Amino acid sequence: MFQASSRGTGDDQRPSAPDAGAPLAGARLLVGDRDAATAAATAEALRTRGAAHVRTAASPREFRAAEHADRVWDLAVCDSAFAGAELTAFLEDWHAHHPAAPVIVTEDRPSADRAVAALRGRAADLVPRHDPDALARSAAHALAHPPYAPQAATAAAPAPEPVRMLVVGAHPDDVEIAAGGTIHRRADDGWDITVLTLSPGGGGGDPAERRREAHRAAESMGARLVLEDLPDGSIRDDSSTVRVIERTVAETAPDLVLVHSDHDTHQDHRAVHRSTRVACRQVPRVFCYQSPSATVDYRPNRFVALREQDVEAKLASIRAHGSQAATRWYLEEDLLRSTARYWGRYSRCRYAEPLEVLRDAAPVHTH
Repeated sequence: MFQASSRGTGDDQRPSAPDAGAPLAGARLLVGDRDAATAAATAEALRTRGAAHVRTAASPREFRAAEHADRVWDLAVCDSAFAGAELTAFLEDWHAHHPAAPVIVTEDRPSADRAVAALRGRAADLVPRHDPDALARSAAHALAHPPYAPQAATAAAPAPEPVRMLVVGAHPDDVEIAAGGTIHRRADDGWDITVLTLSPGGGGGDPAERRREAHRAAESMGARLVLEDLPDGSIRDDSSTVRVIERTVAETAPDLVLVHSDHDTHQDHRAVHRSTRVACRQVPRVFCYQSPSATVDYRPNRFVALREQDVEAKLASIRAHGSQAATRWYLEEDLLRSTARYWGRYSRCRYAEPLEVLRDAAPVHTH
């Protein structure tokens, strides 16, 4: 993944007499880039603008070592290739250890996807990798207008409102099969997640047992469960179903909703999809997940990258449905894992879950 380098982590020479009025006067900077020559050019541009101390790293391992060797950093510069598909997580790890130090991401050809990942990771800026002058200007601006105040100064500030996500399914285990990894990942990000299941699933087993299983599954994913009592196999696409969904929509005020696709052979799934479209007509973002009964017309165009722990949480939520897991072929763990592995190729990560955009009318800020 990283090009060979003749140079490891190192300290660049301090200018003999930094100009106290220079944009970066006295700053301590950490620069990570997979190419030693690019790192050297970046460091030189920063030194000439008054940086008191610049340290370079040529790999993520060296970056981590340098990061923890000297805890006093004013700003970091990170080559996005260090983190690959996990850029957001890489940046969050930096902020966890250096909450008052901005980080600037450099990219060969900045793209919309990388800009979103950098934004979610709270990067101060995303700049072209081979433009040291632009980088130096960005660094000066970030230090002059720090986006993150020291923890002591922000202790009394109110916490931001978490993103609210509502996941609607027809039966117990529907949302776990389709979006269990996504639910766990977003819950881990601090989102407030509600699972609305419209039927207790009496057609597939004892309703009381399935209720208990559904609550255990939701808990394992980090979500709250609302379980309604519509008839399994006979959920109607009418105003009564819309009103049931509207109650939870009014209670949770979701920023986004996940639901079955209309491209599905199960009549309950289609009815829930169509009723949810009406009940969530004021919700800015609505996406459709893939059920085992989805048809070939299901065409995802969004993919949620999953970590190993998200996949494990998804499988744990399936195991919570013990009355179903042993008798349903589509609940076999190797199938669920391989399906997530297949979709991962569309988002440059090992695992992913697919979504079909029904409406995407407003941005959601995760941090």
